[in-house]
Amino acid sequence: MWCRRPTRSRTFRSTNSIFRSMASMRTAAKFCDDISSSLHGSGPRARESGVTSNIRRDRLPQREENARSFLGSSLARHPRPAYVSHRCADARKEPPVADPAVTILFEGQPLACRPGQSVAAALWDHGVKVLSHSPKYGRPRGASCARGHCMGCLMRIDGVPNVRACHTPVHEGLRVARQDAGAAYGRPMQSALSGTGHLLPVGFYYKWFTKPAALSKLFMRIIRPVTGIGRLPDEAAWRAAPPPPRSRDLGRWDTVVVGGGAAGMAAALAAEGRTLLIDDAAHGGGQRREALDLAAAGDGDPLAGLHRLRRLRALLHERDALVAAAPHVTRAPSTTVVGCYQPDMLLLRDAAGLSVARADRIVWAAGALDQLGLFDDHDLPGILGPRALYRLAGRDGIDLRGRAVVVWGHGPDQWLCAALLHARGARVVLALDPTAAPDENALATARRLGWQLRTGLRPLAALGRAGSLAALRFDDGRNGTRPESACEIAVICGRGKPVYDGAYQLGADLVLDPLRGGYVPRAAGGRWDGRTPAGLNLTIAGEAAGATLADLLEEVTA
Repeated sequence: MWCRRPTRSRTFRSTNSIFRSMASMRTAAKFCDDISSSLHGSGPRARESGVTSNIRRDRLPQREENARSFLGSSLARHPRPAYVSHRCADARKEPPVADPAVTILFEGQPLACRPGQSVAAALWDHGVKVLSHSPKYGRPRGASCARGHCMGCLMRIDGVPNVRACHTPVHEGLRVARQDAGAAYGRPMQSALSGTGHLLPVGFYYKWFTKPAALSKLFMRIIRPVTGIGRLPDEAAWRAAPPPPRSRDLGRWDTVVVGGGAAGMAAALAAEGRTLLIDDAAHGGGQRREALDLAAAGDGDPLAGLHRLRRLRALLHERDALVAAAPHVTRAPSTTVVGCYQPDMLLLRDAAGLSVARADRIVWAAGALDQLGLFDDHDLPGILGPRALYRLAGRDGIDLRGRAVVVWGHGPDQWLCAALLHARGARVVLALDPTAAPDENALATARRLGWQLRTGLRPLAALGRAGSLAALRFDDGRNGTRPESACEIAVICGRGKPVYDGAYQLGADLVLDPLRGGYVPRAAGGRWDGRTPAGLNLTIAGEAAGATLADLLEEVTA
């Protein structure tokens, strides 16, 4: 069966941007500023040399554009249009902050935050959920994945554009601002395109208004501000930028395991020879361990009737202890794989900078990403997947007390999300997918803890207010009604999307299988072993191979 191969991963683009040296970026930015200054007869070089007319004005926009493109479209500089603010109704409410607090400046407004929080979580606690907008239509965006994979939380932080707010910790005096004005032009543009779309061929902006030169310049001046994200860094940020750290070579290993969850730890324990275990978290156990620990410590013991989740928690702690004691395993915590290069090299990034590692065998157990389902306005800020909730509620500790949260879906992640939310003081509304088949112990736990239980529903649309989620509308296929449930957060729990980019870059044979979540090894099952065309021994395991949490729990209870 023919299948389109996966497109080139964002990882390559991220890697290319990482390798651009800060010195070259400073040079390009200065070149652009010098050209602009010379045009107007200002700036130090213009004043010193008296250059006001030596540069041909008709060539200047192209020269400046070439310099800008060197920095990438994500750093495109353009005048900042007027901004239309999206805030929740309770944006001015002060959340409880434990002493000692740190104060950040959000668009000039001081906000008290808990030390150790990410910027995205701190703003969430203050009711600010809209962190950016989509580039083309200006749709509101917020913290969606909380792990740096989406673009919803890119903000201007301390004068630097396109910084991931979900990964940046707060500190005293931190300056944060939204860097786009999508809301100012989003609705008018959508209305215009809806009414005139039949007159505009695909890619019209590449074909029209190219001649004469004066019209082309005018068109470019109009369209450039609505393309790209962010402006060049402030001058102070350029000056304060440290030199790029020197890359390190971690040498050759017998086995490198990517992923510190249940599958990754099992692979590391079973590996022979020197083994490097790479994990983007600070501790072992995968994305669910902290959520399991918090749920177990919650009032009323939410995990008491969820026996399989209790066994999973015990399994993760047991494997983590075994990995810590294994003499052949070396851990690399808080480390991200940003690129894989054939035949056997991984490019890594941690707090110290970039490093490379090579291996005779690589185990790709990087887990899965959230998929939010298909329904109207499913991209509103406030709609999360289970993995995003585990990070925001577990790692960042966002304030959930008294907040109404709808948890829809099926499977163990739905029950873990409900238990975590209960432990954090939220009002839980558990909406079960028609295909869900929970056991009686789980249903008894929901009733004992006072969760509102609704069955046989599918999400039909998300309803927004002030740019973020206000309610979820369902379709009840049993009687044809469309009930609504007011909520500030909705957690959509379904099959995850396997993380495939690194395995694909290494040469794995992948196919698109919607029933298994996305791009997975051609052979079905929760594990795949083989050799790449370059001769690397490659294993894909766990959710990255299309397995689900339910599959793992079956192994635990077997």
